[in-house]
Amino acid sequence: MLLLFPLAWLQGLVTERTQLREQAIATVARGWGGRQMVSGPVIAIPVTETHSDGRSSTADWYVLPESMELNAQITVQDERRKLGVYEVPVYVSTVHITGRFDLEREIAKFTGGNESLRVHADRAVLLLPLSDPRGVRDIKLSETTLTSVALEPWRGFPMAALAAPLRSDVDLNKGKQAFDLTLQIAGTQSLSFLPLAHTSRVNLRGNWPTPGFASGFLPVERHVQSEHFDATWQVLDLNRSYGARWMEGQIPMSDLQDSAFGVDLVQPVDLYQQSERAVKYAGVFIGLSFLTLFIWEHLMHRPVHPIQYGLMGLALSVFFLLLLALAEHLGFGLAYVLAALALCTLLGIYIAGAMNSRSSGTAATSLFGLLYGLLYLLVTSDDYALLAGALGLFAVLAAAMVLTRRINWYETADGS
Repeated sequence: MLLLFPLAWLQGLVTERTQLREQAIATVARGWGGRQMVSGPVIAIPVTETHSDGRSSTADWYVLPESMELNAQITVQDERRKLGVYEVPVYVSTVHITGRFDLEREIAKFTGGNESLRVHADRAVLLLPLSDPRGVRDIKLSETTLTSVALEPWRGFPMAALAAPLRSDVDLNKGKQAFDLTLQIAGTQSLSFLPLAHTSRVNLRGNWPTPGFASGFLPVERHVQSEHFDATWQVLDLNRSYGARWMEGQIPMSDLQDSAFGVDLVQPVDLYQQSERAVKYAGVFIGLSFLTLFIWEHLMHRPVHPIQYGLMGLALSVFFLLLLALAEHLGFGLAYVLAALALCTLLGIYIAGAMNSRSSGTAATSLFGLLYGLLYLLVTSDDYALLAGALGLFAVLAAAMVLTRRINWYETADGS
């Protein structure tokens, strides 16, 4: 019970280091680019509405494309960005966006012969929604795109966006308007897309071995190889919670975020998750170590003093501190091997002296090595941790029961 105090402190230390790592990610994201959420262009058209009392108000009307296709390549940089001991994977993505608008049809639907609505098509603006514009490296507009002016930050859309006025020769009331642009952006942790079109199709390729597709819509097709992946999504306007057009202020940012989909750069079990798992199992493994020592002293008929139990318990606790400290510099696997080797050697030497038997020390070193080998399996396995833990604990308990089945505990308690 007393050892729960250092274990609680260790749990707090792991949490603190995890928070420092998250702060490091946020710092890198501010300078490089954060979680990116991108979409194809949207057209914002000022609309003036005349009310029954003669007053008029003007607000932007947002119109989505009829169709949109994004072909994206995400390249995670070989060199990680470092802040202190923390490493942050970053990427650069090239997104080629094509599609078309049918503004003539949309304007006809919107006005519907309502003379109180006046659409200022000559003041229309092309918007490019992008969650973190700081990560923009380059934007290339083709000759067929509706604007030829450099994009600038825009306010009013539910999320951050870049904008530019349409070309003077574009007539929104005649035919369909195509767009073709290429965007290069930098970011960290994830790349998401918004299905801001009647029909949205996204093809994504990348060089990350463990992509995550849990958020938003799942891809209709995906292939994950050892170091690369590719995925394809197709989303209709019927799959979203908002329509193909809306007035300024009608759609909140949360609705757009709920429809986002893409890839997360998943790190299956990083060193802080592994350390946290190890500390969670610490109480169980210290208990198993004490049980092992308890059985050993009765089999050897050599009593162990409570102070010796306490010193061993502190050594077992320091193992997790040593593991975390080494893992930040050497990686979890090598840190675990070194920390476990140091602990098992120390416990073997101590037990050999306490039992006055070298063979007891050697056997204890081997036994503790098996226990901490089981712990490593528990903290590094994603899919089989529960199964391995259940089988391992059952095996340890079974061994303890078999070894002590002939001990008369009443005689042991009486000291006779």
